[in-house]
Amino acid sequence: MRIWAVAVNTYKETRRNKILLNILIFAVFLILFSFIVGDWSMGHQVKVIKDIGLSAMSIFGLLIAIFIGIQLVIQELKERTIYLIASKPIKRWEIIIGKYLGLSITLFINIIFMSIALWCIGYIMEGSIDFSLIPAIILIYVEILLIIAFSLLFSSFTSPTLSAIYTFIIFILGHLSPFLRDYVKIYPDKGFHWLIKIIYYIIPNFENLNLKLAVVEDVSIPPNFLSYGLLYGLLYICLILLITCLIFRKKDFK
Repeated sequence: MRIWAVAVNTYKETRRNKILLNILIFAVFLILFSFIVGDWSMGHQVKVIKDIGLSAMSIFGLLIAIFIGIQLVIQELKERTIYLIASKPIKRWEIIIGKYLGLSITLFINIIFMSIALWCIGYIMEGSIDFSLIPAIILIYVEILLIIAFSLLFSSFTSPTLSAIYTFIIFILGHLSPFLRDYVKIYPDKGFHWLIKIIYYIIPNFENLNLKLAVVEDVSIPPNFLSYGLLYGLLYICLILLITCLIFRKKDFK
């Protein structure tokens, strides 16, 4: 109940955030812009629209996760409202989980709006709604949830700027994970293999949550890919939130 109270309050705060509104408007605008760009392509309008639309969800979801997620904890510390919250009968881990759930709800609503915009454009182009995009949208949302978890983790022990940089690096390396794996196999004699292996095994592989190319090109999705991606993402989220709660529990507010 206390977690839900924090989540609702966080949702109300993020809903009023101007940065969040601007990013959402720009994301929807980009999806609409893809309708124009699609007319420039030679017979691939629908694919271009789907590709740009799904990419917009991922990129602007990332921006929301970084700029809003980092502020969830740091703003409380900066404005010293964390002292008031901590003085109430609520545990620190409940604060972290509550804020995480609140922003997750906000992101879920934003993903719904962007999906509706994308489907409306697709309906205008094809005369039907492409529900095959749903698996890719679900995994995009899970990816964003994982990014939020990392943004909360870094903001629990470092500055906003460094938190944003670290979260962005995680996003980039996560999508380069297959490349890092192949690099070690192709160039076994190159140096820094130990560092590459550490990065590969610690940082989540975001390509396990990527179905954008498959749904855009109408490629058959591997069996259990969606369920594996959900399980993979949720386990990583739980692990990162656990670490964040442990750090926040020992944090000195003085």
